[in-house]
Amino acid sequence: MLTLVGFSVTAFGGACLAFLWPLQNQGGFGGQVNIGKKSNVLNGIASYPGVFYASAARAYIVPYPQNPVDLAKAKKVYKPAIYRNMSELGLVALYQRCVHLGCRVPFCVSSQWFECPCHGSKYSQVGEKKAGPAPRGLDRFYMTEAGDSLVVDTSTIFLGPPIGTNTTNQNAAGPLCV
Repeated sequence: MLTLVGFSVTAFGGACLAFLWPLQNQGGFGGQVNIGKKSNVLNGIASYPGVFYASAARAYIVPYPQNPVDLAKAKKVYKPAIYRNMSELGLVALYQRCVHLGCRVPFCVSSQWFECPCHGSKYSQVGEKKAGPAPRGLDRFYMTEAGDSLVVDTSTIFLGPPIGTNTTNQNAAGPLCV
């Protein structure tokens, strides 16, 4: 009887550990996620005005303006890894979750902003907070180029910029969705 109980507890414990232990280097969320060729991402941004959604990375890929004034302001605010993406790749990988309570934040085509349907937080196209209860801008991921593909590193989340950050001076392009 003790052997049967011991075997059951061991099997259950092993199953719990397998479920809770994070998978490393599996190419899914929480690791390195290849989101495809850079040309396909750029074509996706062009075909869906201003944003490409990478579902495996749970991230929006958006362009960052390449004018010297915006880049100089960004260099003062963002961590070097994120700034490097902005200046070298011309892209930013934004985590899809609202920093207020974690809702998925969709992109509003008419305003060209990310607008949270849960509590009304609004973020510019580059993820800087514009309105609502969110405590900061959208969180970010670091991206690299691997050959002709883009890889989003979802193992580390970089906190979004503080309230009041406005490196691109983007106003709503049209009516708000939320």
